[in-house]
Amino acid sequence: MIRKILPHIVIVLAAMFITFWILDQLNPNMNFINNSISNALLLVFCITSFINAILSVVWYRKNKKCE
Repeated sequence: MIRKILPHIVIVLAAMFITFWILDQLNPNMNFINNSISNALLLVFCITSFINAILSVVWYRKNKKCE
């Protein structure tokens, strides 16, 4: 189940941070990047990306052995 949900979480968080970065460049006074909520979301994004990468490598190696 986590293998199905995790890529979607990573996509949503990446899109959020791209949007935050663009908005922060246009209006730095809004302070989208340097606040506690963004820092927590960035930590979740990094952790989910790391887990997603590990699962992808494991899945790739498992499928490669089956060939």
